[in-house]
Amino acid sequence: MMVKNSLLTAFFVSAVLFVGGCSSSGGSKDGEDGNGNGDGDGYGTSGYGAGGSGYGSGSGAAGGNPRVIYFDYDDSSIRSEYDSVLATHAQNLIKSGGQLTIQGHTDERGSREYNMALGEERAHVVSRHLINQGVSSSQISSVSYGEEQPESYDHNESAWARNRRAVLEY
Repeated sequence: MMVKNSLLTAFFVSAVLFVGGCSSSGGSKDGEDGNGNGDGDGYGTSGYGAGGSGYGSGSGAAGGNPRVIYFDYDDSSIRSEYDSVLATHAQNLIKSGGQLTIQGHTDERGSREYNMALGEERAHVVSRHLINQGVSSSQISSVSYGEEQPESYDHNESAWARNRRAVLEY
C-alpha cells in the first residue's frame, strides 16, 4: 500500500512539473501586441513623440507613423502602401532638419554578400524616395545589416516577410 501511495505521489508531482514546464512566460504570439491582445499589426512601429524634435520611440499609438518599411522577396521596390508613410516622414524631416539613418535588412535566404548588397539597396531606395520629396541628402545616412539583425528568428515565410525591411531610426 505504501509503495502504491509513493508511486501515486510521484506521478502527481511529475504531472505538475510537466504542466508547469510547458507553460509560457514572456514573449508574444504572432498577431499579439505583447500585452496578450490580438492587436499586433505586424508593422513593428514606433509613433511620433509629443515634444523635442517630434520623434519619439513610442509604440505606434493612434496617429503614429510606422518606422518600418517591408519589402517583397528578393525585391527593393517600395510598395505603394508606404507612399503616405514616407511622405509624412519627409515632411517631418524637412520641418525639423533632423537626421535619419535608414537600416536595410533581409531575410536569411541568400549568401551573406548578396544580402548585404540587397539590404544596402533597400536603404538607398528609401533614401532616394525621401530625397525626391525634398529631404536634404545631408540629413540621411544608410547602413545595411543584411541578414544579421532579424526581427524574427523563425524559419518560415511569415518570419522572412518581417525580416525583409528598412528601419527608419531618428
